Amino acid sequence: MSEIKIISASLNQIKELQNLNDEVFIDNSRYDEDLKIDWAQSDEGGKKYFTELLKSSNSICLIAKDNDKNIGYLVACPKEIPYRLSKYIEIENMGVIPEYRCRGIGQKLIDECLKIAKERGFQKVYVNAYFKNIGAINFYKKNGFTEIDLSLEKSIK
Repeated sequence: MSEIKIISASLNQIKELQNLNDEVFIDNSRYDEDLKIDWAQSDEGGKKYFTELLKSSNSICLIAKDNDKNIGYLVACPKEIPYRLSKYIEIENMGVIPEYRCRGIGQKLIDECLKIAKERGFQKVYVNAYFKNIGAINFYKKNGFTEIDLSLEKSIK
């Protein structure tokens, strides 16, 4: 494996982010039957989401590359928690394509995100993971994240 580079995404890389999201999003369908699997490729979904993120000076949008191949990404945005004291940024979505997992790429993405967030004055990073996604939970814990809350939902069909 050659040297992995982490770059800040630009507006001309929206399609690349949509494609990366597709590759890692499919894995989440094991944990969430309510996912819109085609969301990333839709104009009103993924395209709009990534366009707005990249236009915002407060967001962090990173792509991991192995030479010219996109192998992972991370998106983080400010999170308002009015009843908490710290300035938060939330990792909204992150992933590494399956054939590159467990090679330290997620760690590189987290490290770069935390570096940028600290430079911008953020004090805490927030992230959600599916309760049954033990791999993701263990990854975040290994990176110093601790449980702060538990989200619950109920279908009313």
